Amino acid sequence: MAKTPVKKPPAPNAPKTKSAQRVKLYLTYPKKLVRAPLIWQATRDFDLVFNIRSASVSEEIGIIAIELDGAEEAIEGAITWLREQGVTVEPIEKNVIE
Repeated sequence: MAKTPVKKPPAPNAPKTKSAQRVKLYLTYPKKLVRAPLIWQATRDFDLVFNIRSASVSEEIGIIAIELDGAEEAIEGAITWLREQGVTVEPIEKNVIE
């Protein structure tokens, strides 16, 4: 008797949309936001997956290179929200983190 192929479930943190995109960004946190869990909140609220590629954080400033995976609208919403919180968000134009 032939076995029925088992469908492999999606990765637990994979974006839940077919139009998934990836953006690479620099996030710069001012002193007052360094301890705030903003990446966690943004990725949870906007259903994104994040990957921190590098970070330099002190009590004075936080600079983070991050990849965000998810629907284009969700990424745009998260970027807008982060900026509203006071985070400077800039695209990584060169592929410097791979």
